[in-house]
Amino acid sequence: MSDTGTPLPVFDRDSRPWWEAVARHELTMQVCERCGRRRWPPRALCNGCGSFSWRWIAASGQGTVASWIVNRHPFFPGMEVPSVVVMVRLDDADDVVVPGGWGGQPDGSGLRIGLPVQVGYEENADGVTLLVWRPAD
Repeated sequence: MSDTGTPLPVFDRDSRPWWEAVARHELTMQVCERCGRRRWPPRALCNGCGSFSWRWIAASGQGTVASWIVNRHPFFPGMEVPSVVVMVRLDDADDVVVPGGWGGQPDGSGLRIGLPVQVGYEENADGVTLLVWRPAD
């Protein structure tokens, strides 16, 4: 938690390189060096073949909306509502779904399954860079 009571992401051993890339405004994902499976969230073990051998690759930052939720209840002090979280199926790997904030209307109007989106980045009040998905041009 930040000093304001806002929950902050946890940077653990597996996710720290991903968060560092996001801070540089780069979207990345892991790819297994044995079977080639792309994965997110970051983890040490491939859920396809069980290999511990992987590397980071750049993702295009393009995808389509798979799901979303409009939060209308402030879950912590100072949380702006409504607040939209979208789940985006990446064009790079159709079995990879990445969450992020919504850069469109704050009430989620205009969202639909399959809507093409592109990644953006916003720094929060605590200096942490987060993903924000926006309608694709």
